[in-house]
Amino acid sequence: MSTNNLIVLLALFCMIMLGVIVWILVRQRAAFKSNQKRIQDLQQMLEKQYTHRVESIRVIAGAMLDKQCEATEGCIRLKQLVEQVEPELLSADVFKVIQLIYSETEHMPIKEQWKQLDKKAKFKFTQQRVALEAKYGQEIHVSLKALQQHEFSGYGHLEKSPWADKETHNYVT
Repeated sequence: MSTNNLIVLLALFCMIMLGVIVWILVRQRAAFKSNQKRIQDLQQMLEKQYTHRVESIRVIAGAMLDKQCEATEGCIRLKQLVEQVEPELLSADVFKVIQLIYSETEHMPIKEQWKQLDKKAKFKFTQQRVALEAKYGQEIHVSLKALQQHEFSGYGHLEKSPWADKETHNYVT
């Protein structure tokens, strides 16, 4: 094979490789843009869910204060929602009662299991619940007021490291 033929073949090979590299770069750029769009859409969805949960916390706290929702049921719901939006909040003294009511009642049957209980068992659980609500009623009230005043950190704080400095919560009761 002559030198000219080798040069032509080498040039042709280089052009093909350059084409392959350009094709790979175009595909990578498109994939990157697609991934960025997916990430942005997921972040918007998560922020919307966060906002909905914060609004739900406020609605439940208001309903409990207006006596439209039983304290036990409200505390169970609030504990689960607060845990999803600002879990460290439950360790603040003013909110510990929510965790306490939850832990004291989580063994109680709900929904279909409740329906299947006999009257005696329902009465026993109801008495336990009423006693808890009476014992901690004032603390629950203070906690609900504090929840209504609380400024939630926003969705952005969830992206921070769990080891980041935690701000001190002070509440007016």
